[in-house]
Amino acid sequence: MVKLRKASPVELTQIYMMGYDAWSERQSVAAYLQECRSSTKYQQGTWWVLEEQGQLLSSLIIYELSDHVLGIGSVSTDPAYRHQGYATTMLRQFMAAHPAFNFFLFSDIDPSFYRRLGFQAVSQENQFYSDTTLMCYPEDFHPAKDQLPTYF
Repeated sequence: MVKLRKASPVELTQIYMMGYDAWSERQSVAAYLQECRSSTKYQQGTWWVLEEQGQLLSSLIIYELSDHVLGIGSVSTDPAYRHQGYATTMLRQFMAAHPAFNFFLFSDIDPSFYRRLGFQAVSQENQFYSDTTLMCYPEDFHPAKDQLPTYF
């Protein structure tokens, strides 16, 4: 049975490597891991993992943005376990465990993945970047422009 839990510090290397193919920008493994380990952004969040019998399947990082608003970042699945629904399961479990919260994320993939989970893109005029889509959840969450994160 899969279980969502906070990650332990000893699991960070394995977590970082889940996203190596997507985020390394052709760096060596050593350079990529050093960048992750020294990332101020990563140090400001809390890593969560979906695991089954001790095997890490997927991970994400959570940022506390404001009262009852969380940012979800770095959603990734170990390459050996991709396309099996683990990221979806992880996100659904996390959001269900935090029903009093609204969420933001920046989608680097096709936003339809997150739309299936109930996320919606913020209006086009409030998009800050051309290569990622700012999305929010749930559908009735309509933040004011000054509440939109520029990144996390």
